[in-house]
Amino acid sequence: MIHLVLISVIILAPWFLYKNPSRRMILFYQRMSYSTHCRLFYGKILLLTLILFHFVCYWMKPGEYGVMLSTALIFYLFSAKRTLSLINGIRNSRGVMVFVFTIALALLFTPHMYSLGVTLGYILLAAGFYPSSLLEGEKPSHKEFATYQEFQDDIIRNYYL
Repeated sequence: MIHLVLISVIILAPWFLYKNPSRRMILFYQRMSYSTHCRLFYGKILLLTLILFHFVCYWMKPGEYGVMLSTALIFYLFSAKRTLSLINGIRNSRGVMVFVFTIALALLFTPHMYSLGVTLGYILLAAGFYPSSLLEGEKPSHKEFATYQEFQDDIIRNYYL
């Protein structure tokens, strides 16, 4: 059961949350854009989710050697700074994102490589919600907006550049 929940997050999160103008997502955009600690926490949440997924995969099929291959990627992600540099590298290059997506999709249909494909899928999901390089590390601007709607549109437009 938990396996299906973890897989459905990859599909449902972008569907409901990508460019969502709700107040919670605007706060998420602001915090991810302006706070290094939030981005490091984001990397740790990604690592925790992937460890949970690997635990469930190993529990379902203990002899699966594909889990062992994707565990090497998990060990790389133990450092939050390396995680963020990996996500940022994928996020800033559309060609790399397409390449990783193609590899992840091919691995999903390759025998014994399912866990590695889902791991790459989670990394792509994290890269999709990572702030653009324009906003990363920038201090909050005190521009004046006529309406709250203009403020929302500006944040969303700059976040997903």
